[in-house]
Amino acid sequence: MSMAERTIRVNPNNIAGMADPVPILRRLQDEDPVHWSPEGNAWMVTRYDDVKRGFHDRRLAVSRPMPPAEIFEEEFRDTYRAYASSLKTWMVIAEPPDHPRLRKLANRGLTPSAIEGLRPQIAELVDELLAAMPELGDIDFVKSFAYPLPASVIALLIGLPKSVLGDLHRWSDDIAKGLGAAGEDIIRPPAHAAAEMTAYLTEFIAARRKNPQDAIIDQLIAARDDDETVTTEELIGNLILFLFAGHETTMNLLSNGLRTLIRNPGQMADLRGNLEDTAVVAGTVEEILRHDGALFMLTRFAAQEFEWHGRHISKGEKIYLYCLAANHDARKFADPDRFDIRRADSKQHLSFGYGPHFCLGGPLARLEMEVALPPLLRRYPGLSLPVGDVPWRNNMSLRGQPSMQLRLGEGV
Repeated sequence: MSMAERTIRVNPNNIAGMADPVPILRRLQDEDPVHWSPEGNAWMVTRYDDVKRGFHDRRLAVSRPMPPAEIFEEEFRDTYRAYASSLKTWMVIAEPPDHPRLRKLANRGLTPSAIEGLRPQIAELVDELLAAMPELGDIDFVKSFAYPLPASVIALLIGLPKSVLGDLHRWSDDIAKGLGAAGEDIIRPPAHAAAEMTAYLTEFIAARRKNPQDAIIDQLIAARDDDETVTTEELIGNLILFLFAGHETTMNLLSNGLRTLIRNPGQMADLRGNLEDTAVVAGTVEEILRHDGALFMLTRFAAQEFEWHGRHISKGEKIYLYCLAANHDARKFADPDRFDIRRADSKQHLSFGYGPHFCLGGPLARLEMEVALPPLLRRYPGLSLPVGDVPWRNNMSLRGQPSMQLRLGEGV
């Protein structure tokens, strides 16, 4: 297809809040797989092989350029500079040699055995949340279950008291706005949230140094104190990342997944009939991740000039890698829009990214889903969605709804 024949035009700022953006993303896959959007000032990449390649392509950088502090009013500049500095420490957007150094620190605490060891405590949290929910009636599933479960788990993992969960939700909402939207004005909420989190964590870390306990935070502090190549700012920055990413994505994954199951009654019946089969439950989680995971797209920046599908990419230009589109690419998955909990290749999804920046919290998100779904479905055999739907967040990176009305049906 020649450049003149490429007539499709897509604004990435408009599709993030769509209930079903897959059809328009598929048009891009078929007609213009590396699509330039003037409105978004970015390239939109949608095919599975291209997105996967983009995650480990050295021509693409993860670090994001930030505007100069001088464009903001003077009273905000120090807050902004601290936020920009903190972002540079986040391992998800750090470049080598910083990235492997920071990842090594995180691996000291977030080991597979440490995550698996949380299974009994996650099960207890699930039981507590279910016990607090009514047997009948309508609830906001996000408020009642999808938010408090992963937030409590990440607080448990890090070692934070439950009293901070309300602040954590507010902080995370504001940080999500900054990561998933464009424009200088949107920087203010995440910058203020990061400032509050930094102040809280600075005091918390000081207290834990004096009185260490047996939590991930204590292992991370000890690792930081043993390795002077990791600064306290880097430790705090990545704790902010853990607290934000550790619950925001799983919150969306829980609500997206339950919604998808309810809308596919045949698959729901299959799962309900096999809740004791760990392989079926695990397969369901992978298919939820593939079909409607929480990660919509990730941003990269061209580190050099190059050609991609006949398009000339200039150094410094933004590149959006659409994970949801890749997971629905018929070139990779047969009948990709069909939700099938027994799909053999669903685990090849890109919902946790790929390559060096593969999501460190992926195993924890999987574990929470696998632990939560069986007791939730056993307690509520008649779940349904009331008529009407809440709009999706207009967030360019994360896919989810701020609330989800759920009809509990007939309790047991």
